[in-house]
Amino acid sequence: MGTVILGGGIIGLATAYYLSLAKPPTEFEPLHIVDSSPTLLTSASGLAGGFLASNWFSPAVSSLGALSFRLHRELAENHNGPHRWGYAPSHVYSLSVDERGVSRAGKKEKADAWLQEGTSRAQLVQTEGKGVMLNDDGTPAVFTPQEGGTLETIASPDECAQIEPKELCEFLLEECKKYGVKVHLSTKAEGVETDNNGALKGLKLKSSDNNDHFLECDKVVVSAGAWTPRVFKSLFPKSATRIPVSPLAGYSLAVKSPRYTTPFVDAEKRQIGGGEDNWLCYAIYCAPGRHFAYAPEAYARLARNGETEIWVGGINDSTLPLPELAVSVKDMIDPESINDLRKTIVQLTGLAKEGDDLHHDDLELVREGLCFRPVTHKGTPLIGKVPEKNLGSIKVGNGGVWIASGHGPWGISLSLGTGLVVSEMLLGKKPSADVRALGII
Repeated sequence: MGTVILGGGIIGLATAYYLSLAKPPTEFEPLHIVDSSPTLLTSASGLAGGFLASNWFSPAVSSLGALSFRLHRELAENHNGPHRWGYAPSHVYSLSVDERGVSRAGKKEKADAWLQEGTSRAQLVQTEGKGVMLNDDGTPAVFTPQEGGTLETIASPDECAQIEPKELCEFLLEECKKYGVKVHLSTKAEGVETDNNGALKGLKLKSSDNNDHFLECDKVVVSAGAWTPRVFKSLFPKSATRIPVSPLAGYSLAVKSPRYTTPFVDAEKRQIGGGEDNWLCYAIYCAPGRHFAYAPEAYARLARNGETEIWVGGINDSTLPLPELAVSVKDMIDPESINDLRKTIVQLTGLAKEGDDLHHDDLELVREGLCFRPVTHKGTPLIGKVPEKNLGSIKVGNGGVWIASGHGPWGISLSLGTGLVVSEMLLGKKPSADVRALGII
């Protein structure tokens, strides 16, 4: 029959991509992506920070995390990811600022922690002879030295990387369309249709123009992010099962800095995909301190063709209600939260000045964002087939209903692994990662 994926974010796109790769051209089976918004990638999948980690996960997620990190690298190598969606390995650091402050003389000794042991400062220079991009203490100039700041290395480029999420999603969408995947926008799944035996045979859809449609299918994947519980309830209103996913709103900013105009390079590491460029990114995680009451995270990352930008996030709001459509999120942005983020990014990356006052703001705004991430109480995603008994009298026969949601802040990092594993489940294959602890009970 066919497969319908509900949700066109990075999880749904990755699932469609790997499912398309696995199906021989001679075995055509309709594959559809259905999304209620008129435009894709207007929430988490288009606005997230794009940080990737290989081993930052709990035991239940560790196998999936390692698989996904490997897939991100392989995809970048095979499809010029550095230039197409800014894939680059990343140094990662933590910053804490002493409330009492310390002298700049005392800070210099800590600065070398920014550079991985065994690497050369000569690697961290601008290309094309535009000058060294280092502070006086050896730290990358994209981050401004903090009075009283202590910096510690917490991960190396071998275990972390960064991407521009929206551009990766656009690549996946383009590839899916090449394989014949049909994308239906401004369309909601409102119910299921069954055959004479009560088995799933398709979905009832309604488009924004109030026209009713029917998509024949025997397999359904609900990967609608924070909207997943609503979608499941609309399809199976008689089911007593509640998908334990909640929305967590988070703000972000992306800016450009005059001190980060050309990518950092690492001459000693092999090039991704064999290209001449071997770019590096930087991530910094901050403890609350006298400059910010929350724990911000900032990424000096890349976009298409090596364009540089700095992303910052960390202000969350668990009380903000989930809108009907993802595209409506932008109308809910709180200016005060954005202003707080602006002060933070200025403190972390603005033009340095002495004293405890805010650094000079010489940054150019690229975009401001608000997105809803799907979180679970356990802190781990939900990935697996929904037992037939939990579908409220709907039978599935040889088909089924799968959930892929609840990834929290790790949706981008875990996306490709999730997509591959779910595609394997749909095809009846053994998953490439152990996700048994993430299943739907």
